[in-house]
Amino acid sequence: MIRAALVFTLVPFAVLLAAPRPSIAADRFLAVALSCPAGVEAPACSRENATDVLVQPAGQFDCPKVGMMLATHLGLAPGERHKIVCERRKG
Repeated sequence: MIRAALVFTLVPFAVLLAAPRPSIAADRFLAVALSCPAGVEAPACSRENATDVLVQPAGQFDCPKVGMMLATHLGLAPGERHKIVCERRKG
């Protein structure tokens, strides 16, 4: 019985620790989703050669998740790929 009570006490605490929290400086990073042209490999894909670029401010830990959400809004043509980048804001 004590073991079950301990599990029920620790599980909500673990969920609380894993839940996303707003960062104090939530806009220090930029989540960038790039639409890479057909024939361009991911390492070579950049803002300069992308066919579509979506950018949104994000926190350090939320940046990959925000980038994935942005990528769902890219208009990819057949053969194109997407790339997600988290960049530190300048300034």
